[in-house]
Amino acid sequence: MRRLPLGLISAPAWVARLLLPVALVLAMPAESETLQEQTDALRDSEAPYIADVPLFSGRLLAEFYAERDHQNAWDDARARAMLTLARSSRADGFEPEDFHADSIAKVLDADQLGADSEAQRTAADILLSDALLRYVHHFRFGKYNPRFINSGQNFVDKADAESLKADMARVLAAPDLAAEVTALLPDAPFYRNLKLGYQRYLAIADRGGWSDIPAGGNLTIGSKDARVPLIREHLEVIDGYKPATTADPERYDEALAEAIKGFQRRSGLAADGVVGPATLRALNQPLDDRLLAIRANLERMRWLYNDLPADYLLVDITAFRLHLMRNHQEVWTTPVVVGTTDAQTPMFRDELEHIVFNPTWSVPVSIQKKMGGVSSRYQVVDRRTGRKVSGVNASNYKRYRIVQPAGPSNALGRVKFMFPNGHAIYLHDTPSRHLFSRSERAYSHGCIRVKDPLTLAQQVLNKPNWDEGAINRVVQRGKTRYVHLDDHLPVLLYYLTAVADDQGRVGFRRDVYNRDKPLFAALDRPADRDRIAFREPEPERAPDQAPDQKPETVPETVSESSPELPAQLEPQRQSPTDVLSERNTNPGLDALAPPEASAAIQNPSAQAPEPAANLSGPTASNVTPPVSIAAAGGQTSAAPDLPGSMTEQSGSDSAGAQSNTVSPVLRLDSAGQFFSPSASALDWSLDLTPALPQALSANLEASGDTGANAAALLLRGEVGLTGSASQRPAAPSVLP
Repeated sequence: MRRLPLGLISAPAWVARLLLPVALVLAMPAESETLQEQTDALRDSEAPYIADVPLFSGRLLAEFYAERDHQNAWDDARARAMLTLARSSRADGFEPEDFHADSIAKVLDADQLGADSEAQRTAADILLSDALLRYVHHFRFGKYNPRFINSGQNFVDKADAESLKADMARVLAAPDLAAEVTALLPDAPFYRNLKLGYQRYLAIADRGGWSDIPAGGNLTIGSKDARVPLIREHLEVIDGYKPATTADPERYDEALAEAIKGFQRRSGLAADGVVGPATLRALNQPLDDRLLAIRANLERMRWLYNDLPADYLLVDITAFRLHLMRNHQEVWTTPVVVGTTDAQTPMFRDELEHIVFNPTWSVPVSIQKKMGGVSSRYQVVDRRTGRKVSGVNASNYKRYRIVQPAGPSNALGRVKFMFPNGHAIYLHDTPSRHLFSRSERAYSHGCIRVKDPLTLAQQVLNKPNWDEGAINRVVQRGKTRYVHLDDHLPVLLYYLTAVADDQGRVGFRRDVYNRDKPLFAALDRPADRDRIAFREPEPERAPDQAPDQKPETVPETVSESSPELPAQLEPQRQSPTDVLSERNTNPGLDALAPPEASAAIQNPSAQAPEPAANLSGPTASNVTPPVSIAAAGGQTSAAPDLPGSMTEQSGSDSAGAQSNTVSPVLRLDSAGQFFSPSASALDWSLDLTPALPQALSANLEASGDTGANAAALLLRGEVGLTGSASQRPAAPSVLP
């Protein structure tokens, strides 16, 4: 009898259908009790280990394996890809051991993933998953917690545990692990450029470095010096400079001067083409210091660049410049003034939400309580009634608020750019223009003063009806006008002491705030493991609470803080009472007022400078509510100068009639600030009820004061003008 191959034996169809589910079950890997036991034990461990290797997050690994029913995740092919990634991480300033390179190599050499011992397979699998978790986390968010590096100066969000687990699952499900990892990681051009520069310097180190250029006199075009050939060689090594053949190698010619100017610009030096002491010092910076600086700044970049869209504003603090990026390409740049060493501009990321033309400025409490009287350029407002008063003790900050009306001499200038944050930092104009001519511009009290703010407004709004002429007409009217961006624009405040261009030519900046050393000291220590944010279960509902009933809450009234203060007048550390009072309706506590403004406030007899234009201060008829503009390609608001627009009706009869039909209403005081209707005795008001989203009525059941509740929610930032809940941390609470 002829035997048939097993695969050719026929069987009734019903038998095949019966056996197929059984075959599929048998083909699936069995649940590993050892793996479940191991990961469950790791969940609550403060210092989890596996096979003497420290793990990054026992809880995240436990959740990751639980979500895949405790099935092993790795095979040899994926493990080899992970080893390749770990070893190549040196190009990004990491060490291969940051991702267990040696341990993974031992796992592969011993074929531990295919071992008979369940315990060995489990240990190998967890080790590899931890390496992948570290890789995704460190490249997305950075290896270290920046709050520990420069306490009080770096502010970043934690890494979302759900996103990290999703990234790991996506990578392990892909046929090519390395390609999938590369595809999901950030790829910002400024990071890519500095990484290219790091590779250049690693190659220089492998070749043995360079010789220093001796000291000597300044070199200018036409100078003849034996050091000139060394300078050419130096630029050739560090910048890829290709010198042309010259008849006199020791002559400092125009081509070399242009190459030096490029080096000076990248290094934050005056680009004059002269090789003086500062330029020579930058050229001779030791190779080891340069490598360390590049590694440190690659880490800094990772703190803010995750999920960065193609359009954003980048404030380069150490270069004192602002860059507007569209599709990751610079389309416009301008000089800025940043904080002093005693009032440093912090490093963080937020989103530009609205622009205010012709802003007012409320004098901070730290200045006000030292005053006896004020000049006619400022208004004194009774906090209880909202009325303008005179002949009172202006230093009584609990009773009165001092406001500088909008105008060309206002401390905030003609426009400010708001990205609400917990640091009271924003961008704004300034009447103090002379500081922009200096090469180093660290003079503010933390906020960023912009040299060309009206051009920035035009570039950001990017609308045909917001061209230069339209913006100038809005400014010349003198009315306080808000323009809300429907598409928020990310703002990155970066403190970088090493940057590179697209050719990998690195510029090293002066460490203005002395933030490098703490980061340098941290680079070789283990990663910080407290950066992951887990989503905790919702709290249980009270027994007597209806399913859709929300707990009764009373919103804190929080508003913007004050603008830039004179450093010589404001104490560096304030009492909690000062802070609470000072941040009442004052945008930008950390900004610095111009000296002439400070003098005018404290000396009522001081003569005010002549205004650049005849602009009126904010009154009931010249304060306008926020206006939304549509995204590019969508619907836009009326042109800023068209009659009948929302902003032109703030003081019209129709607005007044509307306010009579709605009670109560939100009111604006003479400083352009919201306050409770119950505290107002003014005969003018602005009804914003039609412009406010329904979300502002969230707490109306708990209180009958519609205006007060709406104002509180709006000011504290819980609800934006588009009705969407804010994701930002709340600002400090303030006194009414």
